[in-house]
Amino acid sequence: MTSWNEQFHTIAELLQCLASARTSQEQVAKIQKFFNEFKQHRSIAHTGNEAPTIYPVLRLLVPELDRERKSYGLREKTLGEGYVRALALDRNSDEATRLLSHRSVGADLADQLVPLLRGRCPARGELSVAEVNRRLDALANQPAKVVEAELSFLIEHCSPLEHRWLVRIVLRKLRLGYLSARRILQLYHPDAPALLDSTGELRHVVQQLENTPDGEDLALQTPTVGSSIRLFHFIKPMLCQRLELPQVGALLTRHTFWLETKMDGERFQIHKDGPRYRYLSRNGVDYSETFGSTADQLDGTLTPMLAQLLKESVTSVILDGEMMVFDRRTLRYRDKCDGGADVKALRPGNGELRACFCVYDVLLLNGTPLTDLPYGERAALLGTVFVREQIGFLVRCKRELVRDAPHLVQLLNEAIDGQQEGVVLKREDAPYRPNRRAGGGWYKIKPDYIAGLVTDFDLVVLGGYYNAYRSAVNVLVVGAVDDAGHYLPVVKVSMGLSDAQWTELNRSLRPHWREVKREEATGPVRWGRSGPPDVCIDPAASIVLQLKGSELVRSGSYAAGYTIRFPRIVAIRSDKLPDEVCQVAELKRLANEEHDPRSVTEGDASRKAFKLANGHVTLEHFAPVSNPGSSKPGPSGGRRRKLTVATTTGKDTTVEGGILARRDICVMGGFPGCAPIRELEALVRRHGGRAVANPSDNTFAIVVTGGSEKSFKVRKFIETGRYDMVRADWLQRATANDAGHLEPFRPSDMLSHTEATRLALAEAYDRYGDSYTRTVSPTSFRALLKHDAGGIWHGVHLSERELLLAERTLVGPDTARRRRLFRGQSARLYLPPKGEGALVAVGNLRAQREMLRFVGQGGRWLRDTDSGPVTYVFCQAGTEIDEGTVRSWLKNVAGAGDVQEPDEVTVLTVEWIEKSLEREQLCDVKEFLLSNLPN
Repeated sequence: MTSWNEQFHTIAELLQCLASARTSQEQVAKIQKFFNEFKQHRSIAHTGNEAPTIYPVLRLLVPELDRERKSYGLREKTLGEGYVRALALDRNSDEATRLLSHRSVGADLADQLVPLLRGRCPARGELSVAEVNRRLDALANQPAKVVEAELSFLIEHCSPLEHRWLVRIVLRKLRLGYLSARRILQLYHPDAPALLDSTGELRHVVQQLENTPDGEDLALQTPTVGSSIRLFHFIKPMLCQRLELPQVGALLTRHTFWLETKMDGERFQIHKDGPRYRYLSRNGVDYSETFGSTADQLDGTLTPMLAQLLKESVTSVILDGEMMVFDRRTLRYRDKCDGGADVKALRPGNGELRACFCVYDVLLLNGTPLTDLPYGERAALLGTVFVREQIGFLVRCKRELVRDAPHLVQLLNEAIDGQQEGVVLKREDAPYRPNRRAGGGWYKIKPDYIAGLVTDFDLVVLGGYYNAYRSAVNVLVVGAVDDAGHYLPVVKVSMGLSDAQWTELNRSLRPHWREVKREEATGPVRWGRSGPPDVCIDPAASIVLQLKGSELVRSGSYAAGYTIRFPRIVAIRSDKLPDEVCQVAELKRLANEEHDPRSVTEGDASRKAFKLANGHVTLEHFAPVSNPGSSKPGPSGGRRRKLTVATTTGKDTTVEGGILARRDICVMGGFPGCAPIRELEALVRRHGGRAVANPSDNTFAIVVTGGSEKSFKVRKFIETGRYDMVRADWLQRATANDAGHLEPFRPSDMLSHTEATRLALAEAYDRYGDSYTRTVSPTSFRALLKHDAGGIWHGVHLSERELLLAERTLVGPDTARRRRLFRGQSARLYLPPKGEGALVAVGNLRAQREMLRFVGQGGRWLRDTDSGPVTYVFCQAGTEIDEGTVRSWLKNVAGAGDVQEPDEVTVLTVEWIEKSLEREQLCDVKEFLLSNLPN
């Protein structure tokens, strides 16, 4: 057994190995080896209450998931200044300057600190994991002098390498690339991330997993999410998946949906246990003191009234909903962008604004978790929680059953006319899944998701902000022009462009960037109160972007006086010049006239946000969308711009017609630009398709080249669940088909899928990928047996619980028990050497026959080369076999010694199998123990 070292330098060396690993597979292997060594140490070296726990180590490996440790209140700058003081450096020295200006050289604080500490720290630290955790706890929210003292202690007792990882742990940015915190937790135990979502505490997750007996499936002990839900402990809220209207039609035919109003407030959970209340934000921050931890708290802004609205029979409950600011004068909810709309900042006695909780789900009621119930049942139970609703304090989110597509169109247009943010569709049979977005059954639809329904803005790029490494600009400042010809910033935007477009845009604009002093006020740009960004550009040399957003918001931070909420770039307008962009006067008209004339009246002067929807939804929006391209064409004869950004890949040799006509196909692989990608893109264009560099809302499918399924970029797109991602085999098969129509997707083609595609495949294939209509060939049947055909059908293996349930349902409990008497049992067979005589050889054959009966009744026979834990070791009866010989043999069996000790295995004669089958029940093992046989 590998010895376990509980010193912090072990953790630092592990993190350094993970950071320097060349591939994600190498990272996974290293962290899995680390966890296996700890589990082996825990199972063999210690037992009972003295068994060590991995929780202190996990707090260091996944610091961003540790909610028990309070916020440090330290940023890179303040932490760097703390090191300068602890090291007694002259603030004007070169060493201090390099440390405090690390961002300008593209490094993080930890990397700059390591060479500075060499010679000032011991070469190898001496602190234990427990001591480091105590020191980190002491750093949380402390004044500068305390931070300086703690850093001085750590400098004396930790090596430079250990300080690199201490800094990253404090900043909660380990920078391990593919190996995210949730991935590390998943490698520790597959069920750990889901448990963390439902319990909210890393310590509780570790305790629950470590208390599970070795070898027992956690799912058999805690088969539901609800079993992990606890009062007063944060539960990650369930999320909504973005839904495009062309996908809605298929969903409505397969499932029953309820429509709820999408509230524009702050997600909150309310926990009640007797007289005590707890309010947790969507990130788990506790605001109970603000809203009231009990009904007797006079300065609570909600609990004194909420306690009167809940039924007396409700002793404990967890409610999920949106915390809104209710304006008593205008009798409306204020948007986040409106003045005074921070619900957490409201104080008692405010006669104008109130905190109102809009509840739409119940997760626990009177001690019973409800998360595994369908949404329809939870909604019915929610109606039994309140005595009544009270406008301005507690209301239930309005919901309505969606009958069909025309009815949904009507409801969507009512939401648009009501100036609502959008709507949410909830599947009636969907359980509540903490932190689940894709495939959970909750879908959001907003007007700005629908093409042609929201006002667009053509704005010119005026400046930008560098990324953390100052290697490229990743945030752009765009603006409008006023009547005097001055350019005024409107919004910062960083979303909408593909990676290739960002790269090309940086390449095109880099020669024109210049740095501007904060006090500079001359020139064509008026920066206003926010001041200039990192770099600026002369508007005459800039480029125009087309933006879309959900709302136009009054803002004093931008010189234009307005900004756009949720902005994203939808096109690069290379055909437009800067003097053709949006006018500030147009923004004023949108705010004061077109959408909400009430905003200029005395009774609604507080409104700051104005919805940008300028039309209604029609049934035509549900039809499949053609692919007009990723940027708008310029007007005929318009002036051309020097700066252009490529939006497609390769030479445009698209053939009109063909099976891929009017379809965007994105070819993706681990090595962009390699020959297979170019060949597949040429194949797309030859058959009428359009090869695009990066996927968009119009992309028909993402084709992944062979061997690239595990690359970082491909995995990220798979996790989103927004695209149909297929293997290159589909494209080659589809283009080789002479049938004149496009080859449909098969389950074996899929790496990821949209909800509409999943529904279509479910109608044509069973859960194993077997077609209901296509004849199975020997090759396809072999693939089905290997589960190679189930590219999108994850989790098709039946668990032990499912197998038992299936057998009992099909043949009845009694017959199932008789026919699968040894279900869940595993065993090995010891056979004496063949050279010990004919009697021994015959006995070996009889023992093997009994083992086959053992397997036929549900048992598992592990051969000598198979690894894994076993319940029994069987021997033939009637021979002189020493138990010590059997256990010595077990130690040498391949794979057995690394999962259990031989002394933990029961050694029986095979007669136990025979007698158990005769009696149709498992016999007592005591009378069949090898050690009890007479010598």
